[in-house]
Amino acid sequence: MPQASEQSTAYQSEFEDVASAADYNEQFRRKPLKLGVTGRERRLIRRFLKPLGRSKAILEIPSGGGRLTPGFADLADVVIEADVAIGQVAYGLAHSRVSTPSVWMTASAFHIPLREGSVDGAVCVRLSHHLPTSSERERLFGELLRVSRQFVIVTFFDRYSLKNLTYRLRHPFRGGPPKLTMTRAEVAALARGGGAKLARVAPLSRIGSGHRYALLLKGGD
Repeated sequence: MPQASEQSTAYQSEFEDVASAADYNEQFRRKPLKLGVTGRERRLIRRFLKPLGRSKAILEIPSGGGRLTPGFADLADVVIEADVAIGQVAYGLAHSRVSTPSVWMTASAFHIPLREGSVDGAVCVRLSHHLPTSSERERLFGELLRVSRQFVIVTFFDRYSLKNLTYRLRHPFRGGPPKLTMTRAEVAALARGGGAKLARVAPLSRIGSGHRYALLLKGGD
């Protein structure tokens, strides 16, 4: 079938070379506004995963350079790190320090090369707000839920977050929000479409960020 991500190909190819991937990962260590973000994100993921018990396999896609993996790798027997950009995979392979067995591969989140229910869960961070079309978002959620038996953790940029609302007030004549936004209701609907329910939503920061972490659970009522 045709690639469902035609509108986001520019973003997907942004980190093909190792230098670009390294620069992206290093920004979270040197840019003042990004300092501390990695720790908060790791803690959020762990808070969602810990009550679910130990997993046999967790897929992280896009994995980037493995920035977030240390926050949850010890909760799984195997972590599958996948990214569409070969530069990110190469960077991750060179810099990974987790002791959990890991498998690295290049793969698109729109076409995950895994069988249905082949992992306990998937972690997908900072991707949905780069997708400009509803069909891309549907494809993303559908693929994540297809390969996952129990759970999916996914982030979205909240349309009604303080960050987004204040931006719109400061820039009333701009045509769109700072990022491609979603509502909790839209996330819940996408979860239902894949046989899951929206179980939890937590903010990365109530004031400084519009990013929200969502936990989708399969097999619920």
